[in-house]
Amino acid sequence: MKVFWSWQSDRPAKYCRDVVQTALQRALDALSDELELEPSEAELDHDTKGEAGMAAIADTILQKIEQAGVFVGDITSAGRSESGRELPNPNVLIELGWAWAHLSHENIILVANKFYGPSSHEKLPFDIRHRRAAILYSLAKGADDAAIEAATAKLTEDLKSALRKSLDSWLVGKSNDPGPSGTAARSGDPSVWFEADQLLQHQPFHGGNGLQDVEPEEGRRSYVRIVPERFSNGIPASAKVHAGSATSGLRPLGPHTSGDGGLNPDGVLRYGADDGSNPTVTRTATQWFRETGELWTFDTKRLNDGTFYIAHFLTDVASFLVRGLSTLSALGGSGLIRIEVGAVGLKGSQWGGQFEHERSSALIDRVKVSEARRSWSKAEIAAFLVTVTEHFDEAYGNKGPNAQSIMRMVDAL
Repeated sequence: MKVFWSWQSDRPAKYCRDVVQTALQRALDALSDELELEPSEAELDHDTKGEAGMAAIADTILQKIEQAGVFVGDITSAGRSESGRELPNPNVLIELGWAWAHLSHENIILVANKFYGPSSHEKLPFDIRHRRAAILYSLAKGADDAAIEAATAKLTEDLKSALRKSLDSWLVGKSNDPGPSGTAARSGDPSVWFEADQLLQHQPFHGGNGLQDVEPEEGRRSYVRIVPERFSNGIPASAKVHAGSATSGLRPLGPHTSGDGGLNPDGVLRYGADDGSNPTVTRTATQWFRETGELWTFDTKRLNDGTFYIAHFLTDVASFLVRGLSTLSALGGSGLIRIEVGAVGLKGSQWGGQFEHERSSALIDRVKVSEARRSWSKAEIAAFLVTVTEHFDEAYGNKGPNAQSIMRMVDAL
């Protein structure tokens, strides 16, 4: 979100422009930390900053104001009329009028050094004073460094409070964002990226000539996707992910006693290789995608005998999420991170239980739960898994672990 700052040069910069700019930047930095924003998500902008060449100044400024999330205008008086009326900088007033025409009033913040005027809110022009209150600070000409710092610190806190309201509204909009879509799934099947009867291929794990074939088992299947919005230094090279993934989030979702994998056309593949067949048939695999940077894993083994054990499933998913999120964080994944968890082919399976009355048959064929967040703490992972559990409860007409049990399980990872 861009915060556009409209400044005036009629009064000494040391006591006006420099103070407001410093306070604004401090306020944005503090709010970015507090709200866990990326640096680019709350950015201070002004005049022709970031524009190439000799931009058309007036057009550029007005366009930036239209696209801004918040407008901050310095309405410190540039002079007084013969009748004593305070006169803000005319360019700032033009830009303020443009902001009023294109932004909501809640996203317009005004600031002034009352040493130069206006000395109070009552001294503001009529069209300004009855709207959102301006933030006034006082810094006299000739003030020493200590006074400047004190005024800047107080102004920073006032601006934080005003900006937080605007950022909160912006974050509400972002919270409704479904998040990055990631790689396309198989038509009619959200659980995998490859087509039915398609062999997966990869280079030998430690390099060498040729490609190894892997046959993914078809059947009832659970899956997890972790899709980052972006990476701080761009999507990393597949070779980097492959070299560091032996104990990372690429470990597949389902149970397996041995594994294999390597670089492949999509990025990096890891899979369970337990049966010794040729080509290898795998029931669980993870793909890291070079185009999106996402992790996508599936498992058919847990559901292979037609019995769904919710506790085993949740443990597998939670373990993969903790590992996978840690891996993506180490690789620089940032912004909204979307997690999708689900299963397909449930009809014909039953909810596992020790006694007959604890079991139940699936009522629907698939479950799909998706949520996007900027950060995923263990508490947030647990809350998401509670939602996942509720969807499987509905699918089987049964009751899985409660929130406290899920939180304990995630905490133990």
